[in-house]
Amino acid sequence: MAAKITHSKAIRRLFDLRNRYGASNSAEKLCLLQQLASKRVDAATDIKRLHIALCFIRAFPDSPQHFRLARTELLRIAKRVAQLPRVERSKLRDTGIAGSSLHCQFSYEVACWLQRRAPADVSIDWSDGPDPTGLDEILAHLLQPADEEYFDSGWITGKDWVANACKESATTDFEWLLIQLKERRFASIWSSLYNAAELWLKWDLRNARLSKSLNTFPIHKVCARPNGLRKLRGLAAKEIMRPLESLTLLAPRAGSRMIDVAMASLAVRHRETNHFNHANPREVWLADVGEGVSIAIFGMLENYRYPLECTMGYLILSNGTPIGYGGASMLFLQANTGVNIFDEYRGSEAAYLWVQVMRVFHHLTGCTRFIANSYQFGADNNEALRSGAFWFYYRLGYRPVSREMRELASSSTGTRDDVKLLRRLASCDMHLTLPGARPSELFEERWLETSSMLATEVLNAAGGPTRGDAA
Repeated sequence: MAAKITHSKAIRRLFDLRNRYGASNSAEKLCLLQQLASKRVDAATDIKRLHIALCFIRAFPDSPQHFRLARTELLRIAKRVAQLPRVERSKLRDTGIAGSSLHCQFSYEVACWLQRRAPADVSIDWSDGPDPTGLDEILAHLLQPADEEYFDSGWITGKDWVANACKESATTDFEWLLIQLKERRFASIWSSLYNAAELWLKWDLRNARLSKSLNTFPIHKVCARPNGLRKLRGLAAKEIMRPLESLTLLAPRAGSRMIDVAMASLAVRHRETNHFNHANPREVWLADVGEGVSIAIFGMLENYRYPLECTMGYLILSNGTPIGYGGASMLFLQANTGVNIFDEYRGSEAAYLWVQVMRVFHHLTGCTRFIANSYQFGADNNEALRSGAFWFYYRLGYRPVSREMRELASSSTGTRDDVKLLRRLASCDMHLTLPGARPSELFEERWLETSSMLATEVLNAAGGPTRGDAA
């Protein structure tokens, strides 16, 4: 059947089959992958659909052969993009697909990372008009005394001044600017000035290593899924307490590589998080949770840690492909955490993977209570309300902290259609507790603010000419 249909229909069929398993589905997927290898794609819509299917199959392959074919096609995707008509190619802007381009605003921390990892591929996107006031605030600190009269004359724009300043350099305007800033002291001030300028950047993903298509962590062995995707069997708490197969502290070099994978996985999706921006390459753990899935946990650099909470990020990978991320704030024996699965991997095994994340944090830190803040399932979050996220947590064993909401949830039908009910249920946090957790061990999160207030009072009473002396 697959050999007789057009390549556009073959792509749609492969997309539909990407998360279906069993002998007949696997055979058809294999046939479609082989057929599409020799076909040219002329529409951006088909490229997007093909890319999603290939990413999913690489992460959750039916067999090693499925994995190899999907990976090979992803290596070719930039060439496919280059062959598209110009109008179609422009439709792939901001998709993160190899060969496309990204137009975005990033924090100073991500900009510095891009300057290290992809300097030749990133430039300032002047077409989106950076705020001239904010940019001038930065440039004013780069001037030599002899530059000032000309810069302040009004004869030249910030854009033209930058172009003139870096014309003898072998770098892009973006790389030149970051080099100037990083040579100066007071990094936190540069960060604030850069962020206030709201510079738009253009990132050319011709160097496809950091794109959605090719951003992976090296693996030694492909793990196939002939039996399909996993579902949680029994209680989440029991699975969380099951011993891990392995939990390894990576060497700093491997830790740095994992941080790059994490940073790129968010940057190409126009996202970022402090957990990755300030991750410590000497504090990256990798846990094997079976079937080719691993979870990387990131500690933070010392200067960015909080006084009480231990904040850590995590990245979920399947066969080396990043498929989701999140963070956790550890406080004594509790963890406040959530999960985000990338769009390409929706329809996989999200609930099972989320339980594995909690399992890793339990074994790494000894926590016995997991907290989900109400925002994650609907408070001031319409997307979470519409998705029925409350029931996702509820089915895993999370329960509202309010007795009234617990009783309301237990007496309802558990459907995602009743938005009014879901909004009521999102009026308080939810907790999942493991056997042995005691109510007296709970540290109410609002007490963090109280603790900070008390610390301020102690500092004020300590005296001294500066806050540093008082501390």
